[in-house]
Amino acid sequence: MTLPLVTAVVPTRNRRELTLRFLERMAAQTYPALRIVVVDSHSSDGTVAAIRARFPATEILEASDHDFWTAATNRGVRHALESGTDYVFTINDDAVIEPGHVAALVTLARRNGCVILGNQINLLGEPDRIWSLGTRTVWASSDFLKLAHTGQRQQELALEVATSEVLPVDALPGNGVLIQADAFRRIGLYDALFLPHYHADSEWVMRAVHRGIQAWVTPRVILLNDFTPAQKQLSLGSLQGLIYALGHRRSHLYLLPVLTIFWRYCPRREKWRTLRALAGRFLRMRS
Repeated sequence: MTLPLVTAVVPTRNRRELTLRFLERMAAQTYPALRIVVVDSHSSDGTVAAIRARFPATEILEASDHDFWTAATNRGVRHALESGTDYVFTINDDAVIEPGHVAALVTLARRNGCVILGNQINLLGEPDRIWSLGTRTVWASSDFLKLAHTGQRQQELALEVATSEVLPVDALPGNGVLIQADAFRRIGLYDALFLPHYHADSEWVMRAVHRGIQAWVTPRVILLNDFTPAQKQLSLGSLQGLIYALGHRRSHLYLLPVLTIFWRYCPRREKWRTLRALAGRFLRMRS
């Protein structure tokens, strides 16, 4: 039986050592029908030359300085669709995965009929600490995209959660998501205009769910994320810091994507309470 072709799409910029470590893990994958596409946003640290020297089978696409996660990922997805693939696997170059990672996701997705299947994400520095087991929406809250089970230890998961093959979710972080190619053809690519960097992954999955494509996550396949919460901390004590937090495309608090998700997906009955909660959050940021 012919295995479905999986194309991994990996955006990067000036993270040479992280990218090389990641590609070593990808080269060790046991799944044979795997193609790797790195989308490089004009790196100046020798990333592209190093990839070509050490991993010549890796396809490299060029992106611009202004192509953040969303536009860079779209370039890779578009290339994968045009050149033919059964699945797109979005993943970041700070991910650390085991050799059977891709094979396990494909097996679970096919067995359970999952069009969209994400892996669990734990912290590389604390491998038994969960960062995300999918995302749920909590409206009437200023932080309405909640990472499910974040901060929990692996052994603290409820038995019915830990032993499930797949669990339904409202959204997913884009780091380790297996997506049938036809899903992109049905609902389009990530929204680079309104969500240029953060939250575009969540919005795309929410869009799919709203159009009748259920998204799932599996606790049986774990990706280790080379990330600490300090990396997302912003300096809000000055006007300049506040302007960056709310107005820069690379900030996770950037108002445009936050308000875009609120406007598109918040139920009408919850819009006023959610807007009040958001306003209160931003007012507290100024104090």
